[in-house]
Amino acid sequence: MSKETAEAVKDATPGLVHHFEEALGQAIAGLTGMDFAAALNDQSADPAALENAIIWQQSFSILEGPALWIAAGKEAWESLGRTTLEAAGVDQITEEDCRSTWQEIVQQTVAGVAAGIAVDQGREVTSSQGEEIDALPPDLSWRIFVVTDQNANNNGWPVHVSWSAGLAGLGATVAEEARNSPARGAAVSKTFDLLLEVALPVTVSFGRTSLQIREVLKLNTGSIVELERFVSDPVEVIVNDCVIARGEVVVVDGNYGVRINQLASREDRLRSGMAEAVHGKSNRF
Repeated sequence: MSKETAEAVKDATPGLVHHFEEALGQAIAGLTGMDFAAALNDQSADPAALENAIIWQQSFSILEGPALWIAAGKEAWESLGRTTLEAAGVDQITEEDCRSTWQEIVQQTVAGVAAGIAVDQGREVTSSQGEEIDALPPDLSWRIFVVTDQNANNNGWPVHVSWSAGLAGLGATVAEEARNSPARGAAVSKTFDLLLEVALPVTVSFGRTSLQIREVLKLNTGSIVELERFVSDPVEVIVNDCVIARGEVVVVDGNYGVRINQLASREDRLRSGMAEAVHGKSNRF
């Protein structure tokens, strides 16, 4: 192991550690809708002992060559992958499903790390050229980040991580007030402003029901169609066939409106969009 690599891991800036903890925890929490978090552990790490490990190698746009490596043993990637799929309502889950789901978690994590560094650097930083590799690269020093479900009584799952000296240098320590600012976590993109001009259809759903064809043919003026929703239930705000929020109906200057009371999580939006595509209706969250 080179001295430069060892020092990069041992003396990594708090900024980079914070970025990874935040990105990994948010990636799993966002996909499951559960209270997951990741934290750096002080114990020594040796990913060579991991069983059936998935090893991910990641590059970033402003660095030459690979700069971040993530290794997870089967117990970790299978458990977290299965938890994510079960949260999405998937019943029959294979090992390959868990593997691909873990890869999605990793890709969201490295994107979050890039976004955090971009805020620190004040310039665009993106994750690029990520891939699964067959063997652990030599001359790397590793640290363990433990992923835990905050509402479950377990020891969590270890995820082994290593980074280059160049990436450690980019993860500069930032002021606490900047870290907690509303703008933190937003990726810096030169093209994002273009998306702000895109129009999306917004629909408010008061309820749904299913009728047989014979019942539909009997409808006429004055007929009442009973919806599968109580009067007190909040209405759904739907954008592009995905439920993004719930709220209550209000009247503003003689027009109907919706006061938002609850925002959907990323996983809620994903599930509602999948249900709309498959079943033709949005799930409730």
